[in-house]
Amino acid sequence: MVKIETVKIVGSASSTTWSQAQTVVYSDKRQLLVVLELGKETESTLLDLATIGAEMLAEIERGGEKLTDQTSIKHMIEVTIGEVDPGLEVGLVIGSIDESSLTVAGVGGVSTYLARGEQLANLGITAKGMLKVGDVFILTTNRLVNEMGIAKIKNVLLTADNPGEILAPLVHTKEETSGVAAIVGTVESPKKIDTWPQIKLRGENPRKINLWIGAGLLLLLIIMIGVGMVRRVGVAEERNYLDLESSVNRKIEEVKLTGDVNPVLARQLLTESEREIEAYLSLTIKEKYRIKAIKLGQSIAIIDEQVFKKNNSQLTMVVELKILADGLMSTKMKSDGKGNLIFFDESQSRVVGMNLVDRSKTVIELDNKYKLVGGGVTENRVYGLLNNGVIETDWKKKEAKQVIEADEFWKDPSIIELFAGNIYIFDKEQSEIWKYPTLGETFGGRRRWLAAGITPDLSKVVDMKVVGDVWLLTVTFEMEGFPYQGEGKNMVDPVAMFITDSAVYVLESGAQRVVVVGMDGKYMGQYMNPEFGRASDLVVIDEKGYVMIENTVQEFVL
Repeated sequence: MVKIETVKIVGSASSTTWSQAQTVVYSDKRQLLVVLELGKETESTLLDLATIGAEMLAEIERGGEKLTDQTSIKHMIEVTIGEVDPGLEVGLVIGSIDESSLTVAGVGGVSTYLARGEQLANLGITAKGMLKVGDVFILTTNRLVNEMGIAKIKNVLLTADNPGEILAPLVHTKEETSGVAAIVGTVESPKKIDTWPQIKLRGENPRKINLWIGAGLLLLLIIMIGVGMVRRVGVAEERNYLDLESSVNRKIEEVKLTGDVNPVLARQLLTESEREIEAYLSLTIKEKYRIKAIKLGQSIAIIDEQVFKKNNSQLTMVVELKILADGLMSTKMKSDGKGNLIFFDESQSRVVGMNLVDRSKTVIELDNKYKLVGGGVTENRVYGLLNNGVIETDWKKKEAKQVIEADEFWKDPSIIELFAGNIYIFDKEQSEIWKYPTLGETFGGRRRWLAAGITPDLSKVVDMKVVGDVWLLTVTFEMEGFPYQGEGKNMVDPVAMFITDSAVYVLESGAQRVVVVGMDGKYMGQYMNPEFGRASDLVVIDEKGYVMIENTVQEFVL
């Protein structure tokens, strides 16, 4: 028979979450342990979690003495949960202790862990077995594990003399403890019954020398215990680091194998490794292990660069627009496919072209009545998007004429693209793409590019390109029908894209990078520079990328 000491840990309740831990002692051999968490989706839901939870615990306590095996415990869980509102999220684990036997069953976001020797085992939500002196177990909600981190919990359960009393104050240092509940059990030897010493006569006492021998032995015992405790702590610290190193290295090897075929999994594994190291470094550890953990983190950064093909790019100034043409201001640029960059002046009505080889420029001055919203180019012609239509000009005649008149359906035209002689206008307010087919020297009437009955929400579109298909870039890089297989399904503040014959280049200012994706959606690599966070547009020509950064054009090598 063993003695089991328990400590309960309960976090604070919130408007949508309530939790509780309860122990019921039926005899010196029989105990019942219950950990419960209740949650609801919104504050407005008319459900009193505390009242519901108290009723559930009372019902379990009433039938608790009969809960001696997994079948009876599971039945109690089914009955108890079956009586609550189906809109509630319930996490419930019940443990029954009968002398040295522990039987556990649960449902929902709960777990059971057992610390024995030098190992911490996750028993899941269903377990049964015999407890041994020195064992430490914990019945807990998963919220506690998420808040504390399994590395810290493992360290406390394996090394602390009173793990429950150590873990409880650590939990309450966290800002968010709603939904946290646990019972920590420590298995000890039963205390021996003290007996009264026999009364002896003076003549029966041993000689004084025995007192000196006893004192010496006691001192030696104390020294040995102290040395043993120091060695135990040292062994535990080394074991904790080796466990961390093994876990991280295992994930790194998996990343090397899966990075190309499953970058999403690779990113997840690297993130988990980083969190494990952060949790380990938050513990009180020796300096040599801290240094090793930091180096382990540096190895993750190296693998991250290798697997995700990260290139730290150097930017070179190409031109300042105000020097290229007096007062020229633009946040966008176009390529004419012949080595020229085209800028549509946002401060005055003109179009400026620059040759990338000799830096020569060509300027088309427009009538002041033309207020440019955007522009598009072909090899010989330039098209300016206005709020009330589209104008056409060319580099030789430099005369502009309006080729498309706006109608009542135009609300907020913001992007113009050209392909195969046709003009495509993106209207953000209308969530429409208008197509004007070429008729040779003129253009036909407005048509919806989207099929009949298709009315998507295009309010989050930030860029559009037309290269056979129409490509739309949204603020989260959610491209309809495009099987993107990058390290994450979404991007952080993408602002522009450029499409070549073989790849899609996305300027992601929020992450200060340019991401390259194959036409099949497969991730190919990325170029990184802090200045990309200030860039507003991107063009790719041959083996170089060009970015617009605060009225300048800068280039980087691909």
